[in-house]
Amino acid sequence: MKSMNKIIQYIFLKVKMMEAIRYIIIGILTTFIGYSSFWIFYYVFNFDPNLSNILSIILAIIFAFIANKVYVFKSVTNSVKGIMKEAITFLISRGISIIVEILGVLVLVSFFKLNPMISKISVGIFVVILNYFTSKFMVFNISMNGRK
Repeated sequence: MKSMNKIIQYIFLKVKMMEAIRYIIIGILTTFIGYSSFWIFYYVFNFDPNLSNILSIILAIIFAFIANKVYVFKSVTNSVKGIMKEAITFLISRGISIIVEILGVLVLVSFFKLNPMISKISVGIFVVILNYFTSKFMVFNISMNGRK
């Protein structure tokens, strides 16, 4: 019985590790989509840089929502109402993350006099972790033991 329990714990740990790896891969792809779409809007279509930035952020957020829903957290919600609730919660959580990032860098640079790039990276790591947990437990409603 003890060895079976260890096997189950090992499998559970591997599944959780794969989820984290998928989250990181989706994050990298989201970043790529954000930057490459900005480049296309600005350099290919000659859009205003601010418009290019807004459109690239919108595309990146849409991609992140769909990819996290389908590939990372494997949400089974498929009703229009359920998907809209997930999407709105996702947008709100990302909006809060943007505010946390802006304020975090501001505090670290202005009050603690830390290097701006180190501040940006430090806060960025915190925001990635925050986004993972808000997506997992608030947006796609996955309990610590799996699905609801």
